[in-house]
Amino acid sequence: MLINKAYKFRLYPSIEQEVLINKTFGCTRLIYNNMLSKVKEDKSLTRFDMNKLIPSLYEEYPFLKEVDSCTLRCAIFDLVNGLNKYNKKQGGYPKFKKRGVKSSYRTNFISSTYKGKVYENIKVDLKRNLIVLPKLKEVSIKGYRNLSILPGRIINATISKVGQKYYVSVCVEEEITLPQKREVNIVGIDLGVKTLVTTSDGTIYDNPKYLNKYEKKIKILNQKLATQKKGSKNFYKTKMKIEEVYRKQKNARKYLTDKIVNEITKYNDIIVTEKLRVKTMLEKKNNSKSLRKKIIAATFSEIIRKLEYKCIWLNKTLVQVSTYYPSSQLCYSCSYRDRSMKDLNKREYRCPKCGSTIERDLNSSINIMIEGIFSYMKNKLEIV
Repeated sequence: MLINKAYKFRLYPSIEQEVLINKTFGCTRLIYNNMLSKVKEDKSLTRFDMNKLIPSLYEEYPFLKEVDSCTLRCAIFDLVNGLNKYNKKQGGYPKFKKRGVKSSYRTNFISSTYKGKVYENIKVDLKRNLIVLPKLKEVSIKGYRNLSILPGRIINATISKVGQKYYVSVCVEEEITLPQKREVNIVGIDLGVKTLVTTSDGTIYDNPKYLNKYEKKIKILNQKLATQKKGSKNFYKTKMKIEEVYRKQKNARKYLTDKIVNEITKYNDIIVTEKLRVKTMLEKKNNSKSLRKKIIAATFSEIIRKLEYKCIWLNKTLVQVSTYYPSSQLCYSCSYRDRSMKDLNKREYRCPKCGSTIERDLNSSINIMIEGIFSYMKNKLEIV
C-alpha cells in the first residue's frame, strides 16, 4: 500500500543560506498576496492564468529571480487550494499573508535525465546529515538517527521557521505492508475536557497540568509586549520569546496526542469514537469562554485525525458513532436515559432504574463501545 509520510528535520543553514531562505519567505508571500488581490478583482482567474502572470512580475520585482521559481508556483497552488476549500464550504476565504506569521515555503521534487545521468533538485543524505535543496544546495540537518535512508520517493520539501529555528519537512511516497487484520480487541473512547481520553477498559489520559504553565508564560510575555515600543529591539526580543513558548507548547501537545494514539492503536483492533463537531461545540452560546478555551486546547480533532491514518497504516478498524448519540445520558447496564446528565458538572452517573453507579466518562466510553459494536456488525452483515 502506498502512503504519503512526512519526515521533519532540524535545519542548520549558513548565514548566506539563512538570508536566501528569508528572501524566499518574502517572495512567496508577495506572489500569494499579489494573486489574491487579482482574484478578488477577477474571480474567473484560474491557476494557469496566475502562472502566466509570474514572468510579468519578474520585470516589476527583479529580486524574484533570486529564489527558486518552483516555490512561487507552489504559493499559487496553495492559494487555489484555499479558494477551492472556501467554495466547498470547508474553510474561510483566504486572507493576505503577514510578515512574521507562519513563515514557510514549499518546493516540489523534480527529476530529469541528461546523457544517462539523473539530476534531482532534492536529495537527502542521512549518513552525512545533509539535504540538497534548490538554490540553497547542501544544508546540514539533524533528526531520525535510526534511519540510514528515506524509505520512499520524495514528493516535496517544506522549509519553515519557528522562532529562530529552521526546519525542513520532506514528504515521501512510501510503500508499506499491511499487517493481517484482526478483530479480537475492541475499545470505545470518550473525549472530554476534564479527562482528555477515557477508554472503555478504564484507562484514563488526563489533561496534563504542565500545559498550563505555557499559557501562564504566554500571558505574562504578552503583557510585557504591550508595554514595549513597537519596532524596538526589546519588542522583537519579547516576540521571539513568545514564539519559543508557543513552539514548546505545540511540541508538548504533539507528544501527548502521539502517545495516546500509539497506545490505543497498539493494543486494540476495533476502535470506536464519536463524530465530534468541534466548530459546533465552540459556537454554542451556553458554553463559557473558559470552556471554549479548554475545548481548543484539548485537540480533539487532532486525536481523531491521527487515529484515522494510524488505523489505515496498521490495518485496524475505526468506527465513528453519530454526533447525537447520547452516550453520557444512557446507563451502561440497563440503557435507561437520564437527561439530567447533560449538566457537565455531574461527574458520576447514578442510575435511578437499576441503581448502578459509575464515573461519567467511563460510562460514556462503554456506551460508545456498545453502539460501535452494533454499527460495525450491521455494516458487516450488509456487505455480506
